[in-house]
Amino acid sequence: MELTYETALQQLQTITQDLQDGQIPIDDLAGKLQRAAELIRFCREKLRQTETEIQGLFDDKA
Repeated sequence: MELTYETALQQLQTITQDLQDGQIPIDDLAGKLQRAAELIRFCREKLRQTETEIQGLFDDKA
């Protein structure tokens, strides 16, 4: 399945909630934090791409 912004955000929310609830065993913590960092990078890039596309729409009308 292709990763979407919504899916990535949902995964981040799950990881965050698990961290807050103490649900992540210490042996899995580094992997979960690495996955969270990957998801954050993905979301930031997706937002940048969308912002660029929206800006392009406005630039074309100017």
